[in-house]
Amino acid sequence: MIYQLIEQSQAFLIMQQDSVLFVARENGETLIKQIDLPSLIGAISQSDFQSDWYVHPQVRLHHISRKEGRTTTISSVMPNTYLLDFESFTLKVPLPGAVIVHCQSQLWVYAYKGELNLSSTLYHYPLPNIDDRGKVCWGSVALPSHSPSLMWNAFVISKFDQDYDNHKSQAHPYNVVSQLKDVAQSSNKIYPEGDLVTTNLTLASLAQITAKY
Repeated sequence: MIYQLIEQSQAFLIMQQDSVLFVARENGETLIKQIDLPSLIGAISQSDFQSDWYVHPQVRLHHISRKEGRTTTISSVMPNTYLLDFESFTLKVPLPGAVIVHCQSQLWVYAYKGELNLSSTLYHYPLPNIDDRGKVCWGSVALPSHSPSLMWNAFVISKFDQDYDNHKSQAHPYNVVSQLKDVAQSSNKIYPEGDLVTTNLTLASLAQITAKY
């Protein structure tokens, strides 16, 4: 399948460890140009929004900004079901889609509803260990390499406590873990979106804020 897509493509990028190959076909000829990653990031950053770059089968890249040597990305993860590990119990819970801001060793996580676009409202993600600004509290979790998808996976499979568990659920405003238990015990295949608590952010405003990091 991959080889068929390459054959049918007019142009494509090949990601290498420290550079990217741009391959294009024009007038029957194949043109190859090598681009260093800082230049590629700079080129992408000229556009306010990239909604169709996939960095992982489940992770979509939306925005890149670079300031003072720090690269900040905004990506999203589709809704999925996770096995959450707590001190004395586990819960198999469907969770909403996540918008992830990644900068160096930090993640900020928000929830979204439906199809994600620039005007989408963002919500507090219904998990503990995320503060009221959306920042993940890592505790003693060993951080993986600085990859948004790997860091997200490290977070959702880590052992949760009940820090920062309030103001994330309409049904259980003071303890989102109680809501997670209810959802796990229900027949819901998706997280009840009506339970999410809104923030004052949209995806567009989040992109503007992160450009200042």
